[in-house]
Amino acid sequence: MKFCRFHKPDSLDFLNLRVQIKAGGCPHCRHPSAVAAHGYLRAASGGNTRGMRFFCSDRYSNEGCGLTFSVHWDTVIPRCSLLTAQILALVRAVAGGPSTHGAWYFGRLSISISSAYRWVARWLRLTGHIRSGLCLTVPPPGKADAQADPFTLNHLSAAFPNAPCAIAAFQLGLQTAITG
Repeated sequence: MKFCRFHKPDSLDFLNLRVQIKAGGCPHCRHPSAVAAHGYLRAASGGNTRGMRFFCSDRYSNEGCGLTFSVHWDTVIPRCSLLTAQILALVRAVAGGPSTHGAWYFGRLSISISSAYRWVARWLRLTGHIRSGLCLTVPPPGKADAQADPFTLNHLSAAFPNAPCAIAAFQLGLQTAITG
C-alpha cells in the first residue's frame, strides 16, 4: 500500500490501518512479522503529517530486511510541497482561463507564479501517465465539442465523479502517485 486515507491518530480507524499495513508485510521482503511502525512523515515546516513510516526489523532474530517504507495520505503528493487539492484548483483554473498567469492572478491561488508555471508544465508532461491509469478505471468520455482536453479533467471527473478531490481519489484508487 502506497496511499491511504487520513485518519486522526487517536481514532480506532487509524489503529486498524496500522495493523492492516503491518499484516500486509514489507513490500521489499514480504515478512509481515518484522514490520513495525517507525514514525510519521512530516512537512518541511514540521507541521502536519504527510504519512507514516514503517521499518522491517532485522534486529533480535527478526527475519526482516532492515529497510523502511512509507505510506502517504491520499491528499499528499510524495516529494512535493503542494497538496492534491491545490494542484487540482490550479489545473482547473488554467483550463478555464486564458493563460497560466491570468488563471493564477484571478484565481488567487496560494502558490507562487513560478510554482504555477512549473506545475502546469509538469501536469502536461504527465498526461500520458494519468490517462493510462484512468483508462484502467473507466473508458475516456466522448468529446462534447471540438476542443481537446489537454488537462484530462473530463476523464478525471468521469473516473471519480463523487470524490471531493479527483487527484486524491486517483492516487488512492490506483495506488500510484499522480507524478508517476
